[in-house]
Amino acid sequence: MKVPFNYKRLIWIIFILLYSGLFFYNCLSPYHNWFFPYLYTMFLILWLCKEYYQKNLFFQPNYFPVESHNYVLRGFFALFFYSSFVFGIITIVWWHKYRINVPFLSLIGIFLLGYAVYIREQSVRLAKNKESISKFYLSVGLVITSMVFGYESYFLLIYAIVFGLPLILLQIQYYNKELEIKAK
Repeated sequence: MKVPFNYKRLIWIIFILLYSGLFFYNCLSPYHNWFFPYLYTMFLILWLCKEYYQKNLFFQPNYFPVESHNYVLRGFFALFFYSSFVFGIITIVWWHKYRINVPFLSLIGIFLLGYAVYIREQSVRLAKNKESISKFYLSVGLVITSMVFGYESYFLLIYAIVFGLPLILLQIQYYNKELEIKAK
C-alpha cells in the first residue's frame, strides 16, 4: 500500500523524534542500566511515528472500515498501551525494586519489538480472515511483551497479563464476529 507524501505529518514526526530523544535521554540517563531501555524507547517511538505517518492504528486492523471498530475496546486498549509505556519509564526512574535484573533483557525487548513489527507488516498483507486477525493481534501481544523486556519490569508483566491479554482476546473475538457478520 503506497502512502502519499504528507509533509505536515513528516515535520511533526521529526519534531516528535527530536523532542523524545532529548526528553528520554534526560529522563533516563541519570539511572543505572538506562541505555538499552532508552534505545528501546526510541525504537518504539520511531515505530509509532511510522504508524502515525501511514494513518494506521497500530492496535486495530486497518482493513476494517472505521464504523466497524469497537470504540470502547479501542479506548481501553489505548489507555492500557500508553499507561504501559508510562509504567515502563517509571520502573526505571522510581520503581527500581520492580526491575527484572537480567543482563541485556532490554536487548531482547528491542529484538522482540522488531519481530512484532515484522509480523504486523506480514499480517496486513494477508487476506482479511481469522488467521490474519490472529496474526495481527499476535504482533500486538509481542509488542506488549517487548515492553516488559525493554523496560525490565515485573509490574509491567503483571499489568500486561491482567489487563493487556484480556483486551487482546476481546478484540480478536470482536473482529472475528465482524468477519462472520460481513460473510453473511
